Amino acid sequence: MKKQIQKIIGLLTVSSLLFMSCETVDFGDENLSPNAVSQANTGALITSAMRSMPGILANASAGILYVQHISEITYNDDSCYETIQWNFDGYYTGPLMNLQTVINLNTTDPGTYSSSGSAGMQMGVAHLLQVWFYHHMTDRWGAIPYSEALKGVDNLKPKFDSQQAVYTGMMAQIDAALGMLDGGGLNGDFMFNGDATQWKRFGNTMKMVMALRMSDVDGATAQAKFVEAVAGGVLQGNAHNIHYPYTAADDNDNPWQDRFQTRDDFASSDTMVEALIAKSDPRLHAYAAPVVTAGGGAGGSAKVPVNYTTVDGKIYGGMPYGVLTPGILQAWVSYLPHQVIYKSDATQSGMIFSYAQVCFSMAEAASKGWVSGTAKSWYDKGIAASMSQWGVSAADSATYIAAAAAAPAIGDIAYEKWVALYLQGYEAWAEWRRLDAPALTPATDILNGTAIPVRHGYGARTASANKANHDAAVTAMGKSPGDFLQDKRVWWDTK
Repeated sequence: MKKQIQKIIGLLTVSSLLFMSCETVDFGDENLSPNAVSQANTGALITSAMRSMPGILANASAGILYVQHISEITYNDDSCYETIQWNFDGYYTGPLMNLQTVINLNTTDPGTYSSSGSAGMQMGVAHLLQVWFYHHMTDRWGAIPYSEALKGVDNLKPKFDSQQAVYTGMMAQIDAALGMLDGGGLNGDFMFNGDATQWKRFGNTMKMVMALRMSDVDGATAQAKFVEAVAGGVLQGNAHNIHYPYTAADDNDNPWQDRFQTRDDFASSDTMVEALIAKSDPRLHAYAAPVVTAGGGAGGSAKVPVNYTTVDGKIYGGMPYGVLTPGILQAWVSYLPHQVIYKSDATQSGMIFSYAQVCFSMAEAASKGWVSGTAKSWYDKGIAASMSQWGVSAADSATYIAAAAAAPAIGDIAYEKWVALYLQGYEAWAEWRRLDAPALTPATDILNGTAIPVRHGYGARTASANKANHDAAVTAMGKSPGDFLQDKRVWWDTK
C-alpha cells in the first residue's frame, strides 16, 4: 500500500512539474514524517474534480463569445478571436488525474477506501466525470491524449488519439461506468449526494448528446448509442435539470458574480437580443436587462450605434458584437439579467444538461426516424421546457409555441437549441458547429483568421513538451506544425 501511495504522489509531482512549472509552490506541512504512510481521501479527490467544472460551464472567453450569446463591452479582444493557442495541461494534472487516482486506488485496494463509499460508486462517478472533461476537451481541440494519458512517470509523452478514437473510448467508458453504479454511497459528491439514479441520468444524457454529435460521421453507431441512452434513462423534465451547485462561499460561488463585483465587462449581445425581438420571444426579459440610459444610438459618440427597441415598455439594446474600441458605455446596453449574476442558486449560469436540450435532441432524432414521436411534438416540448426553465409564464410560452414552425426543419430545431443553450457557451458552440445554424456573422474586427473559430489550437507548452506527438496530430489534420488551426473542422463537423 505504501508503495502504491508513494507512486501516485510521485506521479502527481512529476506531472505537475512537467505541465505546470510556472505555478507557485506550496510546501504544505514541512514537519510531516517522511516515514509515515499517507492515505489519499478519494471522496475529497472527487470533490476537487467537480470544483473544476465552473471553469468550463461559466467560461466567458471563448465558446460563449463565438456563438454570440454575449458581447464584451470595453475589452473586445476575445470577441475578435485574438487567442489562437489554448492550453489543456491543467485538465490532465488537475481533475482528470484526481479522478484517475480514485479509479486506481479502488481497483487495487477498494477496502482501504470504502469510507468514501462503495468502490462501484467511486469508480463509476470518476469515470463519468472523466468523460465529461474529455468530451469538452476533444470537442475543442479534436485529437487529444486519451488512451495513453494519465500514466504519469510511466508515459510522460502520450500520443494524441484521433477524435474518432476518443469518442469510441468515451462511449465504452460511459457504458462501463453505468454498470458500476451500485448505489453504495459516495462521500464528496456535492452534486447528487451519492444518488446512483441521478448519476445514471447524467451518464445517459451525456451519452445522448455525444451520440447525436457524431451522427453525421457514423450514423449507425450514433443511432445505436442514442437509443441505448434513451432506454437507460435521460432527463424527463425540468426537475431533472443538471446544474452545478454553486454556494455563497467565495471559493465556490458563481463566476459571473465575481466578474461583476468590480467590473462590467459583459452584456447581452446584439445578435441574441435582436433575434429574440424579431420573434417576439418572451425569453428576452430573462436573457437581457433593460438599458439604464439609451445613450449609444445613431448620431452619438460610439464607434458603432446600439440598436434600441422598446418591448413591453422597456428599452433593450444588445452590445454590438466583435468591435474593437467601440466607445460604448456600460449603461447604454442590456446587461446580463440579475438572476444570472447575483441569484443565490445561480442555476442558469451553471447548467450542465437541461431537459430542453434533451427535447431538441429527441426532435432531431425523431426527424431521423431513431425514436418514436414526431419532431414537432419534441420541438414544442423543448421550447416549453426552455421557457419554463427561464421563468416565462405558461400563457406567454403557449403564444410563442403557437407561432412556431408547424413542421420544424433541422434549421428550426438548431435555432431553438441555440436560444435554449443560452450561457452554456461551449455546448452551444459545439452544436452550432455541427448544425451550422443559426447563421452568425463573424466579428467586425477579426484579429485572427477570417471566420468564427471552429477548433482551438494547441498550447505552446504542449507543442514543445510533447513535440513529436503534437506534430503528428497536427499533420493528421492536413496542417503543418505552427499552422493556424482555428479554421480546421473537428472530426464530427462535416459541413
